[in-house]
Amino acid sequence: MVEDLIVKEAMTTAYVGVSESDTVGDVIDVMIGDGVSGVVVLRGKNAVGTVTERDLLRAVTAGSISDDTGIASVMSGPDPSVKADVPLSEAASTLSTGDKHQLLVRNGEGLVGVLTPQDVLTAAASSLSSPEREIETMGRSEEPEEEDGQYSTQSVCEVCGSLMPGLESVNGQAVCADCRGV
Repeated sequence: MVEDLIVKEAMTTAYVGVSESDTVGDVIDVMIGDGVSGVVVLRGKNAVGTVTERDLLRAVTAGSISDDTGIASVMSGPDPSVKADVPLSEAASTLSTGDKHQLLVRNGEGLVGVLTPQDVLTAAASSLSSPEREIETMGRSEEPEEEDGQYSTQSVCEVCGSLMPGLESVNGQAVCADCRGV
């Protein structure tokens, strides 16, 4: 469950950083090029803030920036930070109550990652186990069963439900020879 996880088990360590001296145009190019919705603004190795799509949108709609504007005038920050060994539920509470869309994750040496609501949801989803999933997997072993020193090649056709050898993937389904032509 999420209560058992800590921040470092859910955080993103591969964040995109830009320099405090970069321009808005430079940062937009980086965000588009890397396919990210936010970046960490760095002064040397120290995180001094963040810029998100929302920050840029606010500045653009206010008409207060151009491509040459320094990113420091647009950035938010410093964003709230959290230690890597804090319970994930505590960090999730901080994310859900504030206006921030990420937390900077720090340890004694500095910035080690970022934590977003998506990171929390991903960790929560992977830690959940539905009763239906448990029922579906009951009695299944991780390894195929051996028959006379050979592994069984039979599986259930996803179209007709028959136990058949030689299934092939057709449109993402395991299908027997009889159902392939249908």
